[in-house]
Formats: sequence, structure tokens, C-alpha cells
Amino acid sequence: AGIAPAPSQVGGHCKNIPTLEYGFLVQIMKYAEQRIPTLNEYCVVCDEQHVFQNGSMLKPAVCTRELCVFSFYTLGVMSGAAEEVATGAEVVDLLVAMCRAALESPRKSIIFEPYPSVVDPNDPKTLAFNPKKKNYERLQKALDSVMSIREMTQGSYLEIKKQMDKLDPLAHPLLQWIISSNRSHIVKLPLSRLKFMHTSHQFLLLSSPPAKEARFRTAKKLYGSTFAFHGSHIENWHSILRNGLVNASYTKLQLHGAAYGKGIYLSPISSISFGYSGMGKGQHRMPSKDELVQRYNRMNTIPQTRSIQSRFLQSRNLNCIALCEVITSKDLQKHGNIWVCPVSDHVCTRFFFV
Repeated sequence: AGIAPAPSQVGGHCKNIPTLEYGFLVQIMKYAEQRIPTLNEYCVVCDEQHVFQNGSMLKPAVCTRELCVFSFYTLGVMSGAAEEVATGAEVVDLLVAMCRAALESPRKSIIFEPYPSVVDPNDPKTLAFNPKKKNYERLQKALDSVMSIREMTQGSYLEIKKQMDKLDPLAHPLLQWIISSNRSHIVKLPLSRLKFMHTSHQFLLLSSPPAKEARFRTAKKLYGSTFAFHGSHIENWHSILRNGLVNASYTKLQLHGAAYGKGIYLSPISSISFGYSGMGKGQHRMPSKDELVQRYNRMNTIPQTRSIQSRFLQSRNLNCIALCEVITSKDLQKHGNIWVCPVSDHVCTRFFFV
């Protein structure tokens, strides 16, 4: 390798020229030591830094340059590095449900980000879904096909693929994109889960890359940390899993007023964050405590008899909240039970509840 990466620095390019002061093996060791923590910052195909990325994420991914998209999806170049083979059925359905919510939102032109880059299976030289030429209707049609098959078929992956190809040639490539573009590590928790959340749909959710986790650990040693909830409407999670939890205050992404200033809004009380998670469909007021309790009880009495696999796809009433670890420095502003953290490096997602 002509050039070797240096540890991630915000704004700086992560590569520097090797020196001759070390022998070959030491050089390889140093290269690996510096390279592995920054893999997520580079495209798995062209090894260039990701373009237009809000903040670096945990998992490596292919960038949006067309040549890379073609190599990745048609030739399978480096696809093993970015595709999560063992994504459980429930996680897949959750990703599909989040994609649907973002696509059906009146705010889709703002929040459906990233838009898929999918190669046309009938013409491998063109992109059927292209971020430069967005076609929401065709995307909706392919997504509907993905969902109708996911709702009916409990069969093997091959069986699902076969049925999708029959229904719509773009359905399976779109499903592949939904899975491989998710850059967070999301895993269903075992049954010995966190009982106080009263839902069986609990996940481990990690999205910070090693460099951010290292900065977080340093700050934690200095100031300590605590846990707080972050609620966001389901339509926003398609982007959060791919771009990270960003400070949306005073940007076009902001949905609720930034009543307490700029930052990521959190609360130690789950029902407060839960209120934010249900807002977004033209319902821009904080629900009263009674309404929250009613909604919470209603969700917990829905009989769990349906096949678990497609529950997320059959319900239009999903509320999502994350449990985050947050640094307790003077930057964290507490206004009663509404906390605002203006430093996005000081908030890391840990668990996710639906």
C-alpha cells in the first residue's frame, strides 16, 4: 500500500505517507492498527472517503459514486465487507417498515435520505434507482412488492427472492439495498431483555464508529455519563440508521420547535420521548400525560398472536424510542425532564424499542 491511514481526525484526510524508519512487518502492523478503526470512513470499493456524509457511522458501506455502485451490486466487489448476512427476519422487517414510513411521509424529499442506488437487473449498465433522478412512485411500487411478499412468505431467503423476482424485478434488489445500506449494528435482544420497557421488540443499537466511541470514552472518564431516551418519529429512523443521530435544530430536518435551544433532545422519562416518537403526521403538539398513558396501555394490550415476523409491516402505528448514553458535562442542559445536548459526540445510541 503506497499510503497508510492515520487515526481518524475530523476534517483531516486519514492517510499519510509511510516512513522508512520501520521494517516491513512493523509497517504492516502499524498500517493495520491505524486502518481498521477508520474503515467505516471509506468506500468499500474505491477506498475514497465517503462523499456528503453527515457523520461517520459504525459499518463500512459503498459510496454513491456510480462506478462503485455497479461494482458492488453487479460484480459483488467487496460485498462481503458491507453486507450483513445474518440480519434476523424481525430486523429486516423493521428496516422495511422504517423505509416505508420515510417514503410515505409528506416530508420525504427532506428525510428520505439516502435515496437508493440500485442497479437495473435487466440492464446492468444503468441504475434503476438513482439518487440523481429520484422516482418516488416507482420506488413505492417496488417497496409494496417487498412488503406483500414479506407478509405472506415465511419461507427461506431463496424462496422469498424467487417470489419477489416474479412480482417485481426491482423488489429484491431494493430489499438488498435496504439491508446493506443500514450502517448501524442492530440486533434483537434475547428474552431476558429490559423488563421496564413493556415491549418484546427490543434491540441493541450501536451506530458510533471506533473514533467516536474513543472520544466518548475520554469524555466519560472526565465527566461521567448517564442514560436518557431519544424519541423520533418512525419516518426519521431510515435516515438515523444510515447518517447517525444529528443535531437537527434550525435545519430543514427539524420537526418540533427547538424550545430549549439547539441540540439533540433527550429525556430521562421514557413517556416524554415516547410523545416525540408519535409526532410527525401533522400532529405537532406534545400529547398530554393522560393521552400518553392511554396510548402506552393500548400498545401493551395488543394481543401478540399474529406471526411475529411481519408485525412491523402490518402495523401503521409504530413508535420508536432509543435509549442513549449521554455525557454529563456542563454542555448538557437540563430543563426539568427535557434535556438538550448540543454536542452530538456526547450522545451514543445503545438500545432501541418499538
